[in-house]
Amino acid sequence: MSVSQAVKKTCSEVEEDVTPRVNAFRDKHPLSDPGNHSRDHFKKRMGPLRFKMRDWLLPFTRNQSERLYKWQSRVRCDLLDKYFGYTSLMGSHTFYVIMLPLPRWFGYSGVSRDLVYILGYSIYLSGFFKDYWCLPRPQSPPLVRVALSGYTTKEYGAPSSHTANSTAVTLLLMWYIYESVSMSWMAKLLAVIGVLIYYFTLTVGRIYCGMHGLLDIISGAIIGAVCFLFRWYVHTHTNIDPNSMDVWGWWFPICSVVFGIFLLYVHAKPVDQCPCFEDSVAFVGVISGLECSDWVRSHLLGPESYTVPYSWVEFGLSRTLIRCAAGVAMVLLWKSVIGKPLIYASLNCVLPDDRPKYAHVHDEKFWTLEVPLYLGRSNTDLLGRYILYAGVPTTVALICPMVFTRFGL
Repeated sequence: MSVSQAVKKTCSEVEEDVTPRVNAFRDKHPLSDPGNHSRDHFKKRMGPLRFKMRDWLLPFTRNQSERLYKWQSRVRCDLLDKYFGYTSLMGSHTFYVIMLPLPRWFGYSGVSRDLVYILGYSIYLSGFFKDYWCLPRPQSPPLVRVALSGYTTKEYGAPSSHTANSTAVTLLLMWYIYESVSMSWMAKLLAVIGVLIYYFTLTVGRIYCGMHGLLDIISGAIIGAVCFLFRWYVHTHTNIDPNSMDVWGWWFPICSVVFGIFLLYVHAKPVDQCPCFEDSVAFVGVISGLECSDWVRSHLLGPESYTVPYSWVEFGLSRTLIRCAAGVAMVLLWKSVIGKPLIYASLNCVLPDDRPKYAHVHDEKFWTLEVPLYLGRSNTDLLGRYILYAGVPTTVALICPMVFTRFGL
């Protein structure tokens, strides 16, 4: 498979059509969306505390659909359908795979690292509580869903991972702007306006698209704020250098991998099938891969290799774009061409391949009338996806800088 084919294949994972699907699922049975079964359906499959939490939160999602529909009906138009439909891609994991490496390749390794941590853990926590609470999205109908793909409609509603991500990123960028000494007050003002537009787009857009309600947005915002505050605390109130790996011993990469896999195996198990766990696996893998790659880089190449040399004056627009294109191509080459067959072939040599047992849960035809019960997760898929996405930061942090130096990019 060529690199261009890999790019097309990766894009197809995000978007099946070139225009947002408007209300593509109205003709489906109500139970085709997770979280809409009867109270007894969840009571007999949940522990007492978990069920009480769901029972207490459920009215906040059940009683809002009509009000949200009235608001949506007043503001909807073709232009906003396209705007909020396409901008929702800024919350997809493929968007992050392509965009998160860019700061690192252009001299801002610390920014990239901060983003990976707050995005990774906000995705994990929002996915954990989605599977733990098993709360439905706002009802459609009456709401009209505007989506590029049916993938996200198969997830539970609260918390909103888009809101968790955008809240964490917005707070981080606001902190960077506040701390900056090189920006003029006018530049800071414009930057703040841009960040607020981004935040408004991703949060209000989820309500406009009929994908989330107020509980989803509020709980997602809390998760994003907590993830940012933890990272901010590490930066400002501890003696730990969050960007240094040279002080950690041989045990650090082992602990990173063990902790990452531990998080995945203690992840909440949903009552009905929900695909949001796959995003958690991807981001936990990215975090482990980044930590291990930076540890190897620091101990083999020295702490000074953390920052990739870059100067706009020296590179100009053409070399900057070439570096960007080359780096993205290498990431996609790993993710879509080299990584999958290599990893799964290796895993199948040491583990029995249990993927066929769970293959039907990703078949949209299987969900037409009723969302299937949670049947478990494939260990082969879990480990394979974890290793695949751990290889993305390895490519970004170790392989790409060597290629850039070798070819003068």
